[in-house]
Amino acid sequence: MSRQVSFVFAGIVSALLALPEAAVSQTSPPPTAQAAAATRGSVVDISGAVIPDAQVVVRTRDGKSLTIRTDGGGQFDAGTLATQVRVTSEGFEPADVSVSGSGPVYVILRPLNFADSVVVTATRGAQRLPSAASATVITSAELNNLAAGALDDALRSTPGFTLFRRSSSRVANPTTQGVTLRGVSGSGASRTLVLADGVPLNDPFGSWVYWNRVPQAAVDRVEVVRGATGDLYGAGALGGVVQVLTVQPTRTRARATFDGGSHDTFRGSLFGAAEREGWSAAGAYEGVRTDGAFIVGSEVRGVVDTKADSDYQTGFVTVGRRRDNWHATLRGAGYTEARGNGTRVQVNTTDWRQLSLEAGGLVGGGVLQVQTAASNQDYYQTFSFVSAGRAAERLTFAQTIDTSHAMANGQWTRPLGRVTMIVGADYRRTESAQDELRYALVSGVNTANGPFASGGTETVGAVYARANVAATGALTFEVGARADRWNSEPLNPADPTKQVNFVSPRGAVAWRRGRYQMQASAYYANRTPSLNELHRRFAAGTAITNANPQLEPETLTGVEGGVLTQFWRASFRATAFFNDLDGAIANVTLTQTPTQTIRQRQNSDSIRAKGVEFELDTRLTQTLSVNGQVVFTSSHFRGSVATPALTGKTVPQVPAVQGGFGVTWAEPRWFTVATQVRMSGEQFDDDLNTASFKLGSYAVWDANLSRAIVRGLNAFIAVENITDEEYDTARTPLRQVGWPRTVRVGARVSWQ
Repeated sequence: MSRQVSFVFAGIVSALLALPEAAVSQTSPPPTAQAAAATRGSVVDISGAVIPDAQVVVRTRDGKSLTIRTDGGGQFDAGTLATQVRVTSEGFEPADVSVSGSGPVYVILRPLNFADSVVVTATRGAQRLPSAASATVITSAELNNLAAGALDDALRSTPGFTLFRRSSSRVANPTTQGVTLRGVSGSGASRTLVLADGVPLNDPFGSWVYWNRVPQAAVDRVEVVRGATGDLYGAGALGGVVQVLTVQPTRTRARATFDGGSHDTFRGSLFGAAEREGWSAAGAYEGVRTDGAFIVGSEVRGVVDTKADSDYQTGFVTVGRRRDNWHATLRGAGYTEARGNGTRVQVNTTDWRQLSLEAGGLVGGGVLQVQTAASNQDYYQTFSFVSAGRAAERLTFAQTIDTSHAMANGQWTRPLGRVTMIVGADYRRTESAQDELRYALVSGVNTANGPFASGGTETVGAVYARANVAATGALTFEVGARADRWNSEPLNPADPTKQVNFVSPRGAVAWRRGRYQMQASAYYANRTPSLNELHRRFAAGTAITNANPQLEPETLTGVEGGVLTQFWRASFRATAFFNDLDGAIANVTLTQTPTQTIRQRQNSDSIRAKGVEFELDTRLTQTLSVNGQVVFTSSHFRGSVATPALTGKTVPQVPAVQGGFGVTWAEPRWFTVATQVRMSGEQFDDDLNTASFKLGSYAVWDANLSRAIVRGLNAFIAVENITDEEYDTARTPLRQVGWPRTVRVGARVSWQ
């Protein structure tokens, strides 16, 4: 660590080890208040952050009850002595606390377990309707207790969540950050839609995800819905939907996180919001720099290898107006990133700008929501040839991609007795132009040829509808469908124009009574090839993967069913799934020699993925909780017509077993400690399941310790990969390795 980090570390450790009275005193009323003989207290979440506007129901000593709310600092004053208080707040489990004497009451609220969570994302609307879908919610309090240094690393604790590479987004090339759920992989494409407040985070050209676009301080929660939801979200949601929801500016508040640590990593994340007389404004900023880490295994590292470093800045500003039953919010956002990809020559940069508008209100007895967004992005990346022994390197080609994207969505939701109707329409347009310079070694001089142009324009128009039917108090049905029209026009006149119409239906049923809930769903969904798959080639190590302008859409037929139960203080869920991805786009090996592998994106016959997920979340005591999940997946290529060489092969990047568990002890008056272990079985990094491309199994252990210093200020220490395991992330065929042990120290400030 640098001297600055060591100084910060020493100061925060001293604060964390201070006498517990330092933390207790922040909630103790002054002597004059003690004499007033009234019950006072404070409400916090498991990370120690205060919870304003929580409802507090007070049972007085004369048997009466009164309802009050916490103030901006999470404090409440009953005005009289109480025998019991019950505290509730949206997204948290209710807490009942018995009161004796006139001392301060300290209430810790825990996030709802998955049995009680109802998510917005499952119904694509502002209303939290019950939905027959497997969903996981990770709140900001839970994110704060994770040692993960990036959002994608935190989401690895979600059942079945994987990226195309095992690497953290802090060192991985952005183009490898395609999300896989439910075992449907095969290429670098993301078959899961990722949103931020309803606007896609997936790159419009390549569908990969920039996980850092949303400042951490602005995140309220992350919702993960597993299983195809093509009836509402369309082609990008074959595996499911991940949505990052930010803090809403309903009152004046501020948040900030500052931390630094190993590998000269520093982060500052800020969020502020204000609301007055129907007008609101919010802003967020985050800046991160890191020297990164080596991504090539130590046994093959050479002179050309450097640490994969990255620096980025991101932020947004919103202005909103709420009047009567209408509201509108305008948001401007920007993101800039520069990366080194592990050698002296390989780099990439991204510059992204976006403007969006969201509005809604009551129309025709229902809720109308309209959202539009327009963005522009510049992307640059270089590729190189590395000599045997990794002693020399030269530039081979460089790509510049300019992309503009526009989208609009309108949705109307209306309850009609026992039926809630959702109808809507989508439109998206993406224009991308790629210029590629190719470098040849002529007479000892690396000479550029080109630029060679490629790319195209993609438009998608769709209408959709879903009916949520509460047949009885225990039985719910969902029926939905979406009709899409996709058109793709290439820049190169020699490439074919694509135009396809398709329908994506889905049906589901859920039954709940007492402690038990059962759900089942069946779906048919489609995914169109991205402009990246159609027109862009890339290189990784000695392998080159070429584009294919002849690609056709892939279709998914799937079913799933599960049971959820609650007993004592525990929730348990088991879900089985079966997916058949016909015409699955895969990186198919054409030729392979010891010095070079040539692949091309092709429509394979099909991928069959089946498996079962198990989840457990239990509160052993008021302070101690345990959670765990494990997923068993069998994902193989099927058929022998389009790609006979792949028949029976395991789909790349899908492990047979994956899971993890976590333990949290939360007593913010003293400290909160959380530890997590995530693990993954063996998997292959190529379609032919070559032995030299096998990735070994691994387990990574993290821990986080935090402590309230004064009201609104928490210090923390986070340690990732405690055992410093050098685990496999890719084979090119050289072994690439994951994020090493990292110690970060920092502070979180909140003013609610």
